[in-house]
Amino acid sequence: MISEAASSRDSQQQLRIRRFMMSVAMYFLASVPQLVSVYNGISPAWVTQVWVLVAVITNLLFYLLLRYDLNLRLRDPSMTMAQMVAAIVMVMGTQIYAGEARGAYLVVLLIISMFGCFKLNTRELLWLSLGTIVAYALTLPLIQRIEGERFNLAVEMVLWCSFSVFLPFISILGGSISALRKKLMASNAQLQVVLNQVTELATHDELTGAYNRRYLLEMLGHEKNRTDRGGAGFCVCILDLDHFKHINDNYGHPAGDEVLKTFADVVQPLLRSTDFFARYGGEEFLLFLPQTSLDMAQHCIVRIQEALAQASYPGLPEGLRVTASIGVAQYFLQESVAALIKRADKALYRAKQNGRNRMEVAPLHQPIILT
Repeated sequence: MISEAASSRDSQQQLRIRRFMMSVAMYFLASVPQLVSVYNGISPAWVTQVWVLVAVITNLLFYLLLRYDLNLRLRDPSMTMAQMVAAIVMVMGTQIYAGEARGAYLVVLLIISMFGCFKLNTRELLWLSLGTIVAYALTLPLIQRIEGERFNLAVEMVLWCSFSVFLPFISILGGSISALRKKLMASNAQLQVVLNQVTELATHDELTGAYNRRYLLEMLGHEKNRTDRGGAGFCVCILDLDHFKHINDNYGHPAGDEVLKTFADVVQPLLRSTDFFARYGGEEFLLFLPQTSLDMAQHCIVRIQEALAQASYPGLPEGLRVTASIGVAQYFLQESVAALIKRADKALYRAKQNGRNRMEVAPLHQPIILT
């Protein structure tokens, strides 16, 4: 559970870093109109130099916060609002000296607002756009002071009005995109839950949580093919609960269901991660042990028998023990899965004939395969 949470956190951090790199790319693009303005003598070089210095320091700070997971302590680990505010402040500072090229800088502000669709909602984006519009209006007197007679109030008002109209619209558009993204993420999460449930139902027994018969036979077929190509051998064990009908008749079917669930809960922790344990039908279970010799399979069965001797079952009198008769068979090359299970079933039958609560092993000789 911890590893899954850590993996999820790491993937989210990687996504935040990728988005941060997108914003860094935006800074590079924003530098283009500034350099062209400097080259053509529209804005002073020192403005661009200061902008580059502030941009480098600011983005380095954001990167260090992401790199060392310090952003996880913040309310918004993505730092979307903080990054947008920093970018807006830098653009506002440089556009003061942009002169006739001011419109190109304002386009950058429109692009910045689109980054909000990754995290911010419509209300937050509208408040941010309102603050940007007011900040732009407050820079107009300073622009007039710097430009003097070159300042054209009519042109500046056209720019400001156009900016004030389009920025809220883009904010609403970004908020709608953000809402759609959140709905899509929620739908994907629900779909993943349903998919996991369907997969669970398709491969597991609903009562005991063990694999179902169909899935186990499919895995047996894969292991048979692997072994026939030169892989290590494997064993199959059939476990049948002794006198299970007696339990149902005397204590009821709910108690019988509890016995089946408890039996599965006792067996599964004793197995390797590569082993397959399935409910084969009724009170009969099938254990498939890949890359396992006959001796190893018998040792596994002994551990199961010892654990069953100590198990207690809800709904049954204290001290009542449930035992199992077990047949074990080792796979022979080119043998069919049906023939293998049949040999294990015959060994199980002998275990029942010989007194139950015991294990019998299928003969080790190579069976005759009819073609």
